Amino acid sequence: MLHARIRICLSTLLVFSIAGLAGCGHMAGFSAPAPISVSLGLATVQVSQDGTPVHVPISTTSTSETATVDVTNLPTNVQETYASSDTNPSGSLKFTADASSPPGTYKPYILVVSAGQTASTSFTLVVTAK
Repeated sequence: MLHARIRICLSTLLVFSIAGLAGCGHMAGFSAPAPISVSLGLATVQVSQDGTPVHVPISTTSTSETATVDVTNLPTNVQETYASSDTNPSGSLKFTADASSPPGTYKPYILVVSAGQTASTSFTLVVTAK
């Protein structure tokens, strides 16, 4: 009885091993998802300390309709808000500075995660005095 169970287990293991090997190299009919991409509508975004919001289009190409967008390396007290469109992960980023945001030129970084993949880009942000 024990030998029969061992033979069944080994047979099952052999079948799954062969099935796995059949997919080596080309995934047996499965293809990798198309890579995602992200770009910003402006290479340089200028925002004033007077609090006027600046809306910038962000374009994301993905097989998914959703994405998470993270903007890093923003100067102190510069706020960013991402709003996606209704049908795809593209949308807009809204940047707002206030009087305590230090004037200067910065290089923020955008990271987008969608369909299990990541894409990134950077841009120039200029904070101007009011």
